[in-house]
Amino acid sequence: MKVIIAGGGTGGHLFPAVALGEELIRERPDIEVLFVGTSAGLEAKWLPKSGHSYELFEMHGIRGHSAIERARASVEFIRAIGLGLSLVRRFRPSIVVSAGGYASASMGAAAIMTRTPLVLMEQNTRPGLANRMLSRFADKICVGFSDSAAYFSSSKIAVTGNPTRFQYHPDRSRREGGQLQILVLGGSSGAHRLNIGVVGAFKICGKSVINLNVVHQTGEADEELVRSAYREMGFAAEVAPFIDDVADALHRADLVIARSGAMTVTDIALGARAAIFVPYPFHKDLQQLHNARVIEKRGGAIIVRDDEQLASNLARELDALIRNPARLDEMGLRAHQAAHPDAARHVARICFEVAEKAAA
Repeated sequence: MKVIIAGGGTGGHLFPAVALGEELIRERPDIEVLFVGTSAGLEAKWLPKSGHSYELFEMHGIRGHSAIERARASVEFIRAIGLGLSLVRRFRPSIVVSAGGYASASMGAAAIMTRTPLVLMEQNTRPGLANRMLSRFADKICVGFSDSAAYFSSSKIAVTGNPTRFQYHPDRSRREGGQLQILVLGGSSGAHRLNIGVVGAFKICGKSVINLNVVHQTGEADEELVRSAYREMGFAAEVAPFIDDVADALHRADLVIARSGAMTVTDIALGARAAIFVPYPFHKDLQQLHNARVIEKRGGAIIVRDDEQLASNLARELDALIRNPARLDEMGLRAHQAAHPDAARHVARICFEVAEKAAA
């Protein structure tokens, strides 16, 4: 059996794709998995080091750019469909999986044109453009959150959760008298406004947070800026551009301050951790806000708007939470109610079923 898994651009689309591919191989070691992404996405850096087979198409996203950039992206997309058709004919997959993002749309189109079975993975509560376009032709649609079901045909929907590459074993025990640990996550590429807001919040809180342990993922661009800011405050924070083992970082954390991309929300729910979410405010569909609400409505998270008062609003919520550790425990348990621990296995089984039905 051969499978093409297409997706990328950001870690939120790349890593669920990789998690699924690795699960497919675990369950059937003789399977051939080929990842397809773009030369402009995170996958261009990550996949060459992974040992996985992959192909990269040269293309960029269409939304949110100038007219000239959109025109260029449209030409690239048409060219990428041609590359996808060539790849399907050469590789002859039993199934194509679209993991979302602009990297996946051309392969999804190629699957439709060659009548290759197609499975979609939708990580966000509000579907992205690529999956909305492809959904009419998909055999099955695997969604990360039940809130997504309303956007697709009910007969195709499977609420699987989002596949992750890490195993989570939620543990709410805390060392007696131990220091609280805060984990700050801006996503795979960081988040400048969030980084500045968090540092500003710690400055406002002053001595009340001086004994906290802080681990801060900044993204490459802000690493030195954030490191210097903590140094000026006399704050011994652990600063890193990227955290490879998110599961371990969550295991050590008591509270997470983060953007609310689909995979960040998924990781926090699986890890059973309390969160303050600061959704990215400039996405047309406000995807991150809707993702964060999945946890907020269960009582597992607080949402703080990314605006001019971000630092002061974060400081207020942070101060209230660190004074009440028992509330952090309760929030973590509530967040875990949204978790789907076996998501990768669930999606893998659906892929096998779709491929086997088509071959029958």
